Amino acid sequence: MSASSEARQIADEIAERIVTLPHHLHARPAGRVAQAAARHPDTTIELVAGDRRANARSVLAVMGLGAVTGTDVLVTAAGPDAATVVAGICEILTAPENDGEPAG
Repeated sequence: MSASSEARQIADEIAERIVTLPHHLHARPAGRVAQAAARHPDTTIELVAGDRRANARSVLAVMGLGAVTGTDVLVTAAGPDAATVVAGICEILTAPENDGEPAG
């Protein structure tokens, strides 16, 4: 391992947070999670629900968690902006279902 990769690993931030889902984790919020994760290519982001794990960049993997209303989901991130990423994904997961949808 080079000195620069060692320095980068030390500088990387690790963050995690558990949220309880207020609604099922279906296609729309899973897509929003994947889009948010894609904006942070240098950060590893994972969701855990029960004994299932998912790469947050994959809509199908996130939906495959089978997380329903009341499920605790652990959001973890490791990278230069981990805390920001975790906060953003937790906000998506706990947002009302119609959040971001046009009215009427």
